[in-house]
Amino acid sequence: MTTAIELRLKRVAAEIPATLLAARAKVNRSRLSGLERGYIKPTEDELRRLSAALDQLIQAKHVVDQVAASVGWPTGARHDQ
Repeated sequence: MTTAIELRLKRVAAEIPATLLAARAKVNRSRLSGLERGYIKPTEDELRRLSAALDQLIQAKHVVDQVAASVGWPTGARHDQ
């Protein structure tokens, strides 16, 4: 199973805000911070919820980017430049 630290790396790479992941996974934001930093040991249920929520958010972001690109809307990190 993926660790909370690995989930953080994946979340940061996907540019998903921690607040959004915490809300989606029903984990307190400050607890998520502790989990991601390795200060708190997560339960298996927390890891499962965090992993599933992160995958859903990444997929949703991908769909939004596809729709935006299909109508000519700028996508990705460079859209405000």
